[in-house]
Amino acid sequence: MTDPLEIARDLAASGRSGALVTLLHGDSGGKRFVIDAAGEVLFGEESLTAGLVDQVRRRIETETPGVVAADGIEAFVDVIVPMPTLRIFGAGPIAEALCALAARAGFEVAVGDPRPAHAQPQRFPDAISVACGWPDDLVAALPLDRRSFVVSLLHAERFEDVLLPLALQSEARYIGALGSRKTHADRIERLQAAGFDDAAVARIHGPVGLSIGAITPEEIAIAILAEMVQ
Repeated sequence: MTDPLEIARDLAASGRSGALVTLLHGDSGGKRFVIDAAGEVLFGEESLTAGLVDQVRRRIETETPGVVAADGIEAFVDVIVPMPTLRIFGAGPIAEALCALAARAGFEVAVGDPRPAHAQPQRFPDAISVACGWPDDLVAALPLDRRSFVVSLLHAERFEDVLLPLALQSEARYIGALGSRKTHADRIERLQAAGFDDAAVARIHGPVGLSIGAITPEEIAIAILAEMVQ
């Protein structure tokens, strides 16, 4: 494969981060490289200095495009970021609206619910998967990582008390949980009793979504998606 753009697309499609690097100025100006998050050069004939590769890796880690310079070489780094994944737990009307909106906003959406009557694929045509199961089984099938956004819409204690510890023990970028302020206070108390400290429980956005006066499932979905983007 000799097309750097195709290599970059394949890298993102495989769920890996990286960068398309374009050298600036001089005889090498315009030459391109593709580098993955580990610093391996996947495309490019010339060797890059360790200093420049290190600068590129920092841009990849922070997902920040821009110009870098090292060892007398200047380059523009276009960061390759895989699609974020939204894991919706609880397949009610809010989940239907959120799945549709998030898919159009660039998220890969997976939906899970322990109730067979709710976990119906035809209700979520935009989801990459719809599964019936308990949180530990659902997370085992699709593990959470730093690209994961987790939204709990089924606020039964016996469900959340399995799901939220798994989310907090992961590198999930966002964790949100539906419910009133009292419901959220109660869940925080249970998580603290289970050994999670203040910094851990502070990762949970609850009540989930920006405060915009949302009432309908569609409005609540908009509020959640806005908070995720923020």
